[in-house]
Amino acid sequence: MSAFNSSGPAEILRAEQKDEELYERINQQLCGFLLKFKGHVFINKNKQNIFCTSQLLYYALTTLSKLQTLGEEYTKIVQVGKTGKHVPGLMQSTGMILAHIFGDRLIILALDRLVDNVRHNKSITRQAKDQIIQVATTVKSLVPLLQSLNRVLFYWNGSFYTWAKRFFLIKYIYAVPWYHPKRPLHVFKILSVLTAIHLSVLMIMALFKTPKVQINEEEHPSQPIPLDSSCKCSLCLEPRKNTSLSFCGHLFCWYCIHEWLQTNDFCPICRKALNPRMVVPLQNFN
Repeated sequence: MSAFNSSGPAEILRAEQKDEELYERINQQLCGFLLKFKGHVFINKNKQNIFCTSQLLYYALTTLSKLQTLGEEYTKIVQVGKTGKHVPGLMQSTGMILAHIFGDRLIILALDRLVDNVRHNKSITRQAKDQIIQVATTVKSLVPLLQSLNRVLFYWNGSFYTWAKRFFLIKYIYAVPWYHPKRPLHVFKILSVLTAIHLSVLMIMALFKTPKVQINEEEHPSQPIPLDSSCKCSLCLEPRKNTSLSFCGHLFCWYCIHEWLQTNDFCPICRKALNPRMVVPLQNFN
């Protein structure tokens, strides 16, 4: 019998939350550093890439260096492989981290490439193209729910908080020998059931909202619709999302202008004094 017991879901959950807090802090510092050299437009265009870099840096300094993450050290748990007797190898840890950080993006990218190749493949019949693209579009809409599905399983059996750890069979044990606190698990069972119900509703909505794909490129070639410059945000240079109006009369994305005001106290266009309370979201604005 092993002297080290499998860790409970409460400790794993607290460790993951602590790690998320820490690499979010790294992300903020990295954004502050890049802001001085690249500006807000670069940061707004590369938010996701910067966040992934922050995660990669955090795990490179901890897990890939054969060290506990600060969250794992905080809750006194250690990663182990399938047998529960050895820490994961370098390749196993690297694969898990890359899948955790880039997995969803790579799946979506692969599906986009598949759809693009199918559309331009003249040897496939139109009906087959419609069916393949319809399936790919449906799968793509379900990818964001993959982690939620894994969360349902985690709450039920108390292991593998992320689907990447489940795929690479990386578990947790308590770092203290013979330590096994008795905590009620019925709360996690209830949470698993509630999460499963919520996930089922989201999946049904995603399936019914998936638009039917029609392909007729020869007869109706797709042409990009030019966007008026007045519809673009002056900070991210993209079409505005959740349009907001500043006190001085300028329009921005809600997220962009509030991110700007975290480090500045003036309008980025007219340079007049501005603070978050002087920005109003516009409803039903086209």
